[in-house]
Amino acid sequence: MQSKGLNFLAHRKAFKVRGSYRKEVLNMGIFDKILGKDGEESGVLENLDDIIDSEDVDAVTPEAKMYVKKISLRNEGDVDLVIRELQEGNVVIIDTAPIIKQPNRLKKFTDKIKTVIKKSNGDIAALVPSHELILATPSAVKIVKARK
Repeated sequence: MQSKGLNFLAHRKAFKVRGSYRKEVLNMGIFDKILGKDGEESGVLENLDDIIDSEDVDAVTPEAKMYVKKISLRNEGDVDLVIRELQEGNVVIIDTAPIIKQPNRLKKFTDKIKTVIKKSNGDIAALVPSHELILATPSAVKIVKARK
């Protein structure tokens, strides 16, 4: 009897042999569904609830060792909250959209967060080129950054 992992690999190989359409369906990720193959937005955004079950957004059961939390950066209190979450070992997605048009505040806040991350051996990276979403991780998690 084969393990589930081997069955999956065999199934994936069968898709590759049969044709490119099935291969694309198998390999299509959630970002491909949202952004489209070429990175352009598609009409799928209206149906995002079909992809992500929004009913369980804030439910945290069972308890986990680490959480991924999104924090909107508006003021110093939010910076302190990001730092506290990182120190607790959580991954933080920082939404800078509320202050993106205030470059001095944005630089001040991100510099403070970067300093704490550097001291704690964490990691930080922009998720989108506009820097509206920034991923900050504790020392247990490293970000693989793509080269330009």
